[in-house]
Amino acid sequence: MARISTVGTLGALGLLALVAAGCDAGGDGGQFASGGTAGSGVDGDDGGKSDDGQDDDAGGSTDGDSDGDNGDDSGEPSDNEDVKEYIEEAKKEFPTYEDIHVKVIQRTCTPFQNVCHNNKEYPDLRTPQGVIDRIGRPCNLNEVYNDPESVFNGCEPVGDQLRFVGGGNDGMVVEIGYIDTVDDGLGGGTVNITVKDTIPASMASGGVPESAVIERMVGGQMQTVGSLDNVLSYAPGGNMITVVNSATFEDDASLLETNVTYGDPNRDGIYGATMDEPMLEIAAGDPWNSYLLQRLQGNVPGSPMPLANQPLNASEVVAIACWIEGTADEGGAETDSVIDYDGCDYAAELVEPPDGGGATLSGHIQPIFDQSCAFAGCHSENSPAAGLTLTPGRSRDAMLGVASTQAPDIPLVTALNPTNSYLMVKLTSMGTSGQQMPINGDHLSEGQLEIIRTWILQGAPDN
Repeated sequence: MARISTVGTLGALGLLALVAAGCDAGGDGGQFASGGTAGSGVDGDDGGKSDDGQDDDAGGSTDGDSDGDNGDDSGEPSDNEDVKEYIEEAKKEFPTYEDIHVKVIQRTCTPFQNVCHNNKEYPDLRTPQGVIDRIGRPCNLNEVYNDPESVFNGCEPVGDQLRFVGGGNDGMVVEIGYIDTVDDGLGGGTVNITVKDTIPASMASGGVPESAVIERMVGGQMQTVGSLDNVLSYAPGGNMITVVNSATFEDDASLLETNVTYGDPNRDGIYGATMDEPMLEIAAGDPWNSYLLQRLQGNVPGSPMPLANQPLNASEVVAIACWIEGTADEGGAETDSVIDYDGCDYAAELVEPPDGGGATLSGHIQPIFDQSCAFAGCHSENSPAAGLTLTPGRSRDAMLGVASTQAPDIPLVTALNPTNSYLMVKLTSMGTSGQQMPINGDHLSEGQLEIIRTWILQGAPDN
């Protein structure tokens, strides 16, 4: 499970905040993202013991130890019998991609015409072939165009290149990260272009603007996107080029704002396309770097998917992952190709995490519950809040597949799907009502949250 846990770490608290958004990029909000983010506190409650008691799914206080290194590490993950059952169910229900599409994608992503991924949001998932066509395609394009600062790094595109023509850095090529435009309201202004690499040399003449050509690699051939003629000013050792006010300012600004692809649209200094393993919408043979699957599981930032329909269950997640893994094989990307579950590494790593990695119920999860949740007045066996008992021997059965009382359509724990597990919602926000859990003490640390996420991603095994 090492690779799955690594992807989860990439998302960190960005995905746990459960930011309200519609479909793939914008909209009216997620199905249980109406509360605050981690540390949000009270929503209409007096706090502490005066809480309304309705489905505060993990309550209590802590003893101050919130570094994520809780309890006994001795229990090594063993073969996960529950995941074996999920795999067998997937074999039976989803022998081919066509079965996945009819039973899962059409139900969750495209049930209504011109809504969400039915001819509205990217990607269009209406037909089996439409999904297959996503193999090898860029991911997260809605955000790239509509909300660039929320783009996941792994989905950032390769930025266009700016090549200096003449001047102090003649021939130097830099990747464009993003731009900022300042309009003076009189038809002019300035444009600041942030580039990936520092500019080594000074301008040939400080008072004489220089020129550049903007280029893009298309099909192995470099194509010209446009030019900036005698309008560039910059300082050596920096990463910013200024397009100065000129007679061509309006055209120059329009070129940069509408025709240029940025390599760092979220402006965090990371150019995602140059990461070791950037994501694609569907990466042939690689479910770990397929944004479609990782977004459905909540391993990348963004609102939980699907927004308004029943979340994927464990066998559905396994089916999609194993189908993606097989798309690299000859004929594996056909709608009627039989999915090779027995040869699926993704499924094998769920059954037996490599190198003993992962999180166990007894050695990692239950100690967190014991410390923060399972005592009198909260989730002990004596009058547990919201009827939820989180004591040893009872916590897993009380959560796995059991509907939350606050959000009845969402189980407290959905195996393999932490973002659609209401337990995680309450641990990181107020959820649909009440308070963020635990109530009377420190909220769980990032390390503790990642432990719980990892356990859920592994199928919430009873180990």
